[in-house]
Amino acid sequence: MPTKSDRPRVEIKESSTLDVRTFNITLSAPARDFQLTDLLKQRGVIDGFDAELKQAVKTAMESYLKSAETLISSLVTKPSVTPKSRANSNGNDKSSDAFTGG
Repeated sequence: MPTKSDRPRVEIKESSTLDVRTFNITLSAPARDFQLTDLLKQRGVIDGFDAELKQAVKTAMESYLKSAETLISSLVTKPSVTPKSRANSNGNDKSSDAFTGG
């Protein structure tokens, strides 16, 4: 089992102003975990981790915000349409005709 210092860690610090919310994300992992990927990046075989990380964070943020919108839209009740009764040529309500035989 890896020791605590051998595990990747994620720390997030959040701050806000009136117009902007900022998330400072710190990822920590042993340097040896990146040896192979660093060599592959140097040789041009794979892209850098930063591009992958930016896309993952962007996708996570979009998904998080979309889930809130989906929840709110599901809570909005749509007005129900109730059929109005029509009057027949005698001025009587048609729904009462069924009971009077008319």
